[in-house]
Amino acid sequence: MPKQVRRSLLFALPFQVVTIALALVLALIGFPIQVLLTVLLALTMWAPAAAELVFRTTLPRALQLHYLIFITLGPFAGSALNVYAMIPDWDTLIHFDSGVMLAWLGMLWVRRVEERVGTPLPSWFGLLVVQLTPMAFAAAWEICEYASDLIIGTNSQNGSLEDTMGDIMAGTLGGLFAIVLLVILRRPRTVAPASLVRAARRSGSAERTDAPH
Repeated sequence: MPKQVRRSLLFALPFQVVTIALALVLALIGFPIQVLLTVLLALTMWAPAAAELVFRTTLPRALQLHYLIFITLGPFAGSALNVYAMIPDWDTLIHFDSGVMLAWLGMLWVRRVEERVGTPLPSWFGLLVVQLTPMAFAAAWEICEYASDLIIGTNSQNGSLEDTMGDIMAGTLGGLFAIVLLVILRRPRTVAPASLVRAARRSGSAERTDAPH
């Protein structure tokens, strides 16, 4: 097994141990906890390592950490610990954050393509990929939430079309927010493709040139 894959497995291990232990303790106390869902979610925390193994690439730690936090605060806290039912706006915030995370994934994909072909892609194409990635995943996630509610008995969607569309819009806005962060702060550097970083620098230089002295 490649060294970076082993490191990613170990990187996810503390999150797995904490989520499973917390779920078991709360279940023993008497809280209505989805223990089976917690175990399944703990397994999904190995997704970055699996992606590195299958696609033979390295995922930046910033993206992996964001994913682990998202799983912990979103599906685990939201569904397994029923936080979605206790805090109505929690779901919207998580979907917004997922848009940021998935936009980072889109940036990384563009970056890897540029590294492979050896030349920057058009900035408009990179931005399109970055924004469409969270939009596509947001739609797919809603399908998974519906299946989870139907099969496992979670309460992710509250049976509401308004909730579903609101989640997709939140993910879309999260993607836009990630693009704004890239343009203004040029972060995260370990994920951002060269074409978009250069475009952001040109934009910043143009603004400084046009500013009154």
